[in-house]
Order: sequence, then C-alpha cells, then structure tokens
Amino acid sequence: MLRMTCDNDCTTAGWKEYFAAGGEWDLHISVSPESDLDGVVIAFCHDEQEMIKLHGWNFIFSDITDATLEG
Repeated sequence: MLRMTCDNDCTTAGWKEYFAAGGEWDLHISVSPESDLDGVVIAFCHDEQEMIKLHGWNFIFSDITDATLEG
C-alpha cells in the first residue's frame, strides 16, 4: 500500500476523493481505486494531511467531482 504525504500524491496515484460522513465526523479523504468502502479503509485525510484508517460501515461516502467542488 502506498503511503501518501500530500494531496498531490493522491492525485498523481489516481486515488478517488470522497466526503465521508459518519455521525459527528465529516472528512475529506482520498482512497485507492480498489478500496472496499464497506470494510476497513486506509485513506489519506485532506484535512489533517495524514494517513488514517476508517471502518467503512460507519460512514456514508459521497464521491467528489469537479462539479461538486464548483457548486
């Protein structure tokens, strides 16, 4: 598994961006394209600029697109 250190690393590696909402937590993350969002997810947190581990079944993932960011 690659270890990302900044937003640009995620973009270069082709990772997908999501908003992950889970109760009091609302995170802006990137994950590798082959990640299973229903299991344990290794992600890069854009807010804290660090790698994190999420239990995917505790979150609702919303795909981020350029249109989402513009709106």
